[in-house]
Amino acid sequence: MTMTLKKKDELPEQPMIRFDGKWVPAHDVWSKMETANVVADVIERFNNNFPQLANSDTREVVPLVRQRLKNIELQMPARDQRPELGPIAARLLDSMSPEDAIEVMANEHAAQLDLLQLIQLAGEQNYAKSLRREAVECRLNRISPEQTAQLWNDLARPAPGGGQWGIDTIGALLDSDV
Repeated sequence: MTMTLKKKDELPEQPMIRFDGKWVPAHDVWSKMETANVVADVIERFNNNFPQLANSDTREVVPLVRQRLKNIELQMPARDQRPELGPIAARLLDSMSPEDAIEVMANEHAAQLDLLQLIQLAGEQNYAKSLRREAVECRLNRISPEQTAQLWNDLARPAPGGGQWGIDTIGALLDSDV
C-alpha cells in the first residue's frame, strides 16, 4: 500500500483508496479487501492440500490477488492543524477508550474529532496500546475474541493495517508488544 500525497487543498476529508481507478472512501473498501484476502487464503490452502485438483487458474489467482492488494493506494486526510493536541490525545488513550477520548477532546479542548483524526493526533501506536488494554480487559471478563471483534466492528474502529476486526486480529493485538 502506498500513500499518495496531493496539494493541501486537494486532500480528502476522509481516508480514500484508489480502487479500480476511482477514489473510494476507505471504510467502503476495507471489508472488500478483507474478503479478497480470505478468499486468496482459502484458494492457496486448496492448492497446497489438493495439488491434484489445482489447475493453472487456481495457482495463478493467488499471487495476482495479493499483488493487486499491494498496489492499492491510500490517501489520508490532512492532519489536524493543532499539533499541541497530539500529546493530550495520546495521554487520554493511556487510560480510556478512543470514544471517551474523543468526548474529552471535544468537551475540554474544543477539538471536534472523529476516530481517524484522533488516531492521527495520538499516533497509531498509542491507539493500538489503548485497544490492547481493552482487549486484555475483555479477555479477563471472559468476553471472547469473536465478541470483542464484533463489538469493535460495530464501533467502526479500524484494525491496524486496515480491514475489519476478527479473531485473528484480536489475537495478534493481544500477542503484540505495543
